[in-house]
Amino acid sequence: MISTTNFSLFPSDELFTFAKGALTIVEEKRTAIPSLIPFLDKANQQLSLYQNALERTKKNPYTELQAEKDSLRDDSFMVLRTYMEAMSYRAKAGWSAAATKILEVIRRHGWNAASMGYKAETAAINSITSELRGKYATEIVFLNAEELLAELEADQRAFEETSHLNVKNAPTSEPTIWEVRPTLSNSLKSLFTLISLLNTSAPSRDLSTLESVLNELIVRSLSTVKANETRSENQPKKTSVQPNDSKTQEVAE
Repeated sequence: MISTTNFSLFPSDELFTFAKGALTIVEEKRTAIPSLIPFLDKANQQLSLYQNALERTKKNPYTELQAEKDSLRDDSFMVLRTYMEAMSYRAKAGWSAAATKILEVIRRHGWNAASMGYKAETAAINSITSELRGKYATEIVFLNAEELLAELEADQRAFEETSHLNVKNAPTSEPTIWEVRPTLSNSLKSLFTLISLLNTSAPSRDLSTLESVLNELIVRSLSTVKANETRSENQPKKTSVQPNDSKTQEVAE
């Protein structure tokens, strides 16, 4: 069996590299396993569309600006969350209880919002700030957190405004990376599933080799992605923010 792969873990460039590598491996068995050809051809077609969309995204002048705005709202979110975590330990009367209520709201809507995809993070932060304003305004004032919440709201608005410009300046006649990525992922899933099913129903050396090599690629690729994420988290912030492609996609995978 081919290992289950969470394609949403791959940043945009890494997904392209992984998909290209996987399809190259399968291509070598095209003649030996002809039943794979329709699925392989479809996946190759989706990879080509994805590559074109990826290149257009990089050329959009608002893509990097959007990443910068996202980084700012990530920071504002983490400041608010971390502050509430600290206040939840304060012994002074009322502080821990008030902070705990705020933390419950954050947990319910998106404790890890800062690492979510753009759309998911936007939805999570909007839900958090809306509920805090509507139900916990007293606690926010009591905890002296009004400024922190206002900063998060301002950074959220700035991100949404830039996102609108990013979409507005994208070519309307061409599919976007947001549209193409799920179809590429689904094509890869279908291809991998077929290989596993064929090797279960009618095992062969070619299929077993294919499974083994693809599993090695999956493990190696995911290890690289996780290592890059760890290095990124441990690096000090830079004044020039590069697009975090792992967050640019809201994909149904």
